[in-house]
Amino acid sequence: MVRFYHQEYQSLSRNIKLFLWGHAFHGFGYSIYSLLFNLFLREKGVEESVIGQLASMTSLGTVMIAFPAAFFIERFYVKPLLNVGLFVMACCYLMQIQCDSLTLFSLFGLLGSMGLALFNISVSPFIFRNSDPSKRIMLYTINSTVVMASHFFGFIIGGKLPSLIENYLQVAKVDSFKYAMTIGLSFILLSILIFSKLIKRKIPYVKKSIFQDIKQKNWNMIAKLVAPKVALALGAGMIIPFMNIYLRERLNLKTEEIGESYAILQLFILIGIILTPKFVKRMSSLSFMISTFLLAIPFMITMAFSSNLAIVLSSFFMRGMLMNMSSPITSLFEMERMREQECLFASAILVFSYNLAWTISTQLGGLMIEKFSFQSTFILAAVFYGISIICYFKFFHHEKKAVVSSLVTNIENDSKKVA
Repeated sequence: MVRFYHQEYQSLSRNIKLFLWGHAFHGFGYSIYSLLFNLFLREKGVEESVIGQLASMTSLGTVMIAFPAAFFIERFYVKPLLNVGLFVMACCYLMQIQCDSLTLFSLFGLLGSMGLALFNISVSPFIFRNSDPSKRIMLYTINSTVVMASHFFGFIIGGKLPSLIENYLQVAKVDSFKYAMTIGLSFILLSILIFSKLIKRKIPYVKKSIFQDIKQKNWNMIAKLVAPKVALALGAGMIIPFMNIYLRERLNLKTEEIGESYAILQLFILIGIILTPKFVKRMSSLSFMISTFLLAIPFMITMAFSSNLAIVLSSFFMRGMLMNMSSPITSLFEMERMREQECLFASAILVFSYNLAWTISTQLGGLMIEKFSFQSTFILAAVFYGISIICYFKFFHHEKKAVVSSLVTNIENDSKKVA
């Protein structure tokens, strides 16, 4: 399997290889920043409800830029969007961690998240424009693998950085978090140097009026794809932004141990994504998605009620693996149901809808944790995950069971040849 993926990587174009390296640097740096950010806020004495409000700025920034991007992204080259997005994000987040005012903290968080959103929205169009249809599922899988691997190393190193900086530089603990996040953000700036070497591809866009373009979209299918996505976001937004705080306050883990836990989680997700083609070969993509979401719910309930370290961490790893291993298939599932010329528009609308729901649920989650407990948020998140499963089944179960089986069969056959 490793040799197979290595051979697939060697066959990729220079543009895609550069993109993957740039994405790896970005993923490494951003994982350090995201791991330490909430812990940094708690070290400054910020309450969970305020952390929820600040965390929601990330989703709000995405919402503010994703909707207009849906209508204009098809008219732009992807390369400048990637670089501008990362530059704005890194600079704003660097300014944010220097502030003591919550107002400035929120402002820079909002602007930084808009840059991050511009980058994230550009990822799918870049892969789409720089690949053949037969290679796209493999590229999505390789890209997810690269991101998970970079997150693995980022979480391992990010968890250890604050204590190393604190001991070596003899600074206050809150400053050690600040310096560690600065190191992480510097890797994002380095990724811009890699992305700057990308070669622009011709924009596959037919000029027409924006109103004519909007009218011709398949809004019925977009609505069916948005509904379960929103339900997932409402559930995830209540627990994911607070997971590092949950591990520290529920299990009394140290920063280094939280970083190691997140790194192990990435390893679980990476293994899950690599094994995904073997599972999808035996079922439709819809069945695979529903199965993984459904299996994740008991682990969420376990995390709500158990305080046993081994049980909670095992549930943490399994929930994360199950919810993320189907992400490449979910992306493909969504794109397959849209006309090719509508894929970029649909992708931006899905990002907009997901983050709008995430913005609401993150604020609600912070309030619920502060006034009640982590338990309440896990239970409500499980309910929303269940609603998402129902939506997927109701809207798509009647479709013919034939999605990626032929492509996966080819992948399996090629894998056996190089095993």
